[in-house]
Amino acid sequence: MRNRPGSNHLNSESEANGNPFQVDRMPGLRVCLLGLLLLAPLLVVSGRLMFIQMMNAEHFYAQFGKTTESFETIPSRDGRIVSIDGRVLAMDVERFDLQVHYRWLEEPPNERWLKQQTLTLLKPVERRQKEKVEAAREKVLARRQQLWEELALVMRVPEQDLLTSGNEIQKRVENIIDSVNERAEKKRAETAPSESVEETTETEPADYPQAFWKLLKETLTRPPRRPRRERIVVREELDYHTVKSGIPREIALAISAHPEHFPGVNIQVATLREYPQKTIAPHELGIRHRIDEKTLAARQERFPDGDPLDYQEGDRIGKMGIERSYDRFLRGLRGLKRVVKNRQGEIIRSEVVREPKSGDDVVLTLNTRLQGEVQNLLDQSLGELAQQKDENDAPTMEPSTGGCIVVLDVRSGAIVATASAPRYDLNLLLNPSPEEWQAVLDDPRRPLFPRATQMMLPPGSTFKALTSIAILESGKIDPDEMYPCRGYLDRPDRHRDFIYRHYGVGHNDINLTQALCQSCNVYFFQAARTMGPETLCHWADQLGFGKPTGIDIPGERGGHLPDPAPDRKKGKSPWYPGDTLGIAIGQSRLTVTPLQIARLMAVVANNGELVVPHLAYSIVPSAESTTTTRQIISHPQRYVSGIHPDTLERVREGLIDVVANPHGTGYKTVRMKEISIAGKTGTAETGGGKNDHAWFAGFVPATRPKYAFAVVIEHGGSGSRVAGPVAQKLVRAMLDTGLLQPTAAKLQAN
Repeated sequence: MRNRPGSNHLNSESEANGNPFQVDRMPGLRVCLLGLLLLAPLLVVSGRLMFIQMMNAEHFYAQFGKTTESFETIPSRDGRIVSIDGRVLAMDVERFDLQVHYRWLEEPPNERWLKQQTLTLLKPVERRQKEKVEAAREKVLARRQQLWEELALVMRVPEQDLLTSGNEIQKRVENIIDSVNERAEKKRAETAPSESVEETTETEPADYPQAFWKLLKETLTRPPRRPRRERIVVREELDYHTVKSGIPREIALAISAHPEHFPGVNIQVATLREYPQKTIAPHELGIRHRIDEKTLAARQERFPDGDPLDYQEGDRIGKMGIERSYDRFLRGLRGLKRVVKNRQGEIIRSEVVREPKSGDDVVLTLNTRLQGEVQNLLDQSLGELAQQKDENDAPTMEPSTGGCIVVLDVRSGAIVATASAPRYDLNLLLNPSPEEWQAVLDDPRRPLFPRATQMMLPPGSTFKALTSIAILESGKIDPDEMYPCRGYLDRPDRHRDFIYRHYGVGHNDINLTQALCQSCNVYFFQAARTMGPETLCHWADQLGFGKPTGIDIPGERGGHLPDPAPDRKKGKSPWYPGDTLGIAIGQSRLTVTPLQIARLMAVVANNGELVVPHLAYSIVPSAESTTTTRQIISHPQRYVSGIHPDTLERVREGLIDVVANPHGTGYKTVRMKEISIAGKTGTAETGGGKNDHAWFAGFVPATRPKYAFAVVIEHGGSGSRVAGPVAQKLVRAMLDTGLLQPTAAKLQAN
């Protein structure tokens, strides 16, 4: 029976079906097959591990000690600015900073870094020996301590000073680390709730494929999450930090020459701009400062194929004065250095690929000895004006806001001295404190204002020299004809002379030379009325008024020369008869700069040559330049067309009498026994209840002129009483410095 115990009906059916293989009879076979299936991958992994450990270990050790190569720039030296008498006015100085890698100054040392330093001292087979690893670790710790001792010895400073500086750096970096990691923790805390909500959201069975695809996509594309216990390593931990600034050059070279004795140490070289003479001609020298984004973008747009001066962010560029005008010569070109670093960012090797090229030197026409004397003279004169008091011990006048003196060569236009007061220290602008900068800005006297080229004032009677040229060239007035001066032109209350306002008298009969000598306003009023404003303004335009002189520093202003031609389309103010009379004596709407008046005197002195005032004399190539030839800078000059030598001779005669004639306005305050001086006083009315501007302009020596000059004291009062004595002291300073030699003064009067 088939249902009895132990029936073999199953076997009978299997045999009947023709299937001779029975798995149940061989269970060990299945176990062996499964074991082989699992063992095969393990054998592959084990074999790979043995290969890496025994045969390919050096490859991975090499990866551990892999280095990175980068290129760093070497700062170059910008050219110097030197005066004609050899004094350095602007220069670059090298500054050496001692830098130490953060891991070398960190206390206690970072364990991961310490382990890496330890392993680099051992061979691969020694890294499994605990005793040798421990010995190498102690060696690294001892080397850290020895580093500070050797640095203190070579720098001749207490070791504690270096350690203190290192501790301050560590505190600063640790504050950065804490701040960065706190922000990271806060951000993780803010994002944690949203993540937990996403994890607990139930998914409907129909959305399983879409949810699976989303999970797979996030898993493959999302960066791995940083474990909470691992803090963020900031850049400052892998960088060098300045421990000592401004170390001597010989010490920096000694440290750089022996890197094996100073691991983790780097010498950072930088250049700083200095102005050794400080307050000597600051407005004219200008300053080099960090290039701004707007200027850098403009240069990149101008030179799309590469800036020939290689300006980059953080570089210095000329901002004002000579520094800006001759920036293309002064600018040095940086060098290039190849630097090799290890994985920890420590420098292990460096070499110079391209040497830096220094900028060329610019030699100026300034005589610094005279410049210093002139600046002191101007400061002293302004100080004396501020101290003047009347019988009641009250100030006789409001303090002058400033002044200016310009001295130039009548033949070449070279400026030998140009002083503005007040002035500032150029080094102050390099790195001023907020308090110092605000004090300069709040000074009502405007020390930053370049008065020689941008101060526009009415010239007063100094302009009568030009009016005299116009009178003589017009041919409408006989210069020898006597004109009766009664002290006023038409009415006693208008268009008057200085002596009429104060003494009630006129100059009586007077000709052109005498009118120029005694500064007779009425004579020039009548002459201007006779010849008309067109002639007067024509010669003013010919002699360069109303436009810049072309001096080689930026920002010059040209003053204002009114135009008598009516032109309502341009919105010009109408021309009145009083404007003609006012311009004839340097008033009305006419404004000029001190530089323009000095050039006017040079034109009279050099027989009509209109020179271009300039400060740069030559360019001296740097030591790295391919040429050693000094380049003399040429400046254009031209003779004023239509002006006759006799005209200028007659004007010079009047200007000489201003000082030499007892009736001249400068006789008492300007005349000197040692040398003859020619010039013209000027008192320019300002209105508004303010004091007049005091002028004196002229040339010296009077007979064979070498130098023309202009002196102006803002709101100083009378030209003869205030500017005249300053002009006399100026000429005396020129004698003392050797620019002029004493001559027998011509004192006879016409």
